[in-house]
Amino acid sequence: MPNIQAFRGVRYDLGVVGSLADVVAPPYDVINAAQQDSLYNRHPKNVVRLILNREEAGDSPKSKYERAGRFLRSWLSDGTLAVENQPMLYVYHQVFAWGGQTFTRRGFMCRVRLEPFGTGKIFPHEETHSKAKQDRFLLATATRANLSPVFGMYPDPDNAVQMTLDMAVAATPPIEATDELGVVHRLYPLPGDQVQAKIAEMIADRNVYIADGHHRYETACNYRDARREAGDHHPDCDYVLMMLVGMDDPGLIVLPTHRLFR
Repeated sequence: MPNIQAFRGVRYDLGVVGSLADVVAPPYDVINAAQQDSLYNRHPKNVVRLILNREEAGDSPKSKYERAGRFLRSWLSDGTLAVENQPMLYVYHQVFAWGGQTFTRRGFMCRVRLEPFGTGKIFPHEETHSKAKQDRFLLATATRANLSPVFGMYPDPDNAVQMTLDMAVAATPPIEATDELGVVHRLYPLPGDQVQAKIAEMIADRNVYIADGHHRYETACNYRDARREAGDHHPDCDYVLMMLVGMDDPGLIVLPTHRLFR
């Protein structure tokens, strides 16, 4: 089975940054130059400075990655970001509208032990490109952090896993932000010792299929290997941050990507 564990996440201190909506950003690979500038201007601590630091005049090829690393360390030092005092699973809901209806996509974030494709229970569906992997590798090396989760799906015909998680956080007020597209994001931190063993048992024989984040996953494997070769390996390098959603979740809508050929 995929080795799924709780982890000590890093979260914004809302007493420092104010509204969470001002510091969130879309996935790095959908942000264009105009959006990047807009996110930079929205708040001096917006996460775009970490996940997609922009190039500045006089930069070397590694400057923007090193700058992201300095921002991360500075924000941890000044209290902008804080590390959880215990391992957590993070129940995550996204509320959005499509076709005149409102949907809620439900999942949870955890750390998953890395395994090469074809050797275990984690499967890809697309090829990757060296340039994108090098970009994420340089960022991982500079920050020593998982800044963007891999999006994985797993079979759960009765939605039993997610129902178990949702019941566990039913009395927990969410951390909430609404992004620029109007999507409402709700995060429920859940102490890992309460449900980790049960969730691991429930998905013991199920596969995980990467829906998005192939480059991030392969980069995590490459980063782990590089740290081993350098003699600077830490057990945390054997895991990657992943968002897991049941394939039968009613809020999981997969739309086509249209491409035109001339």
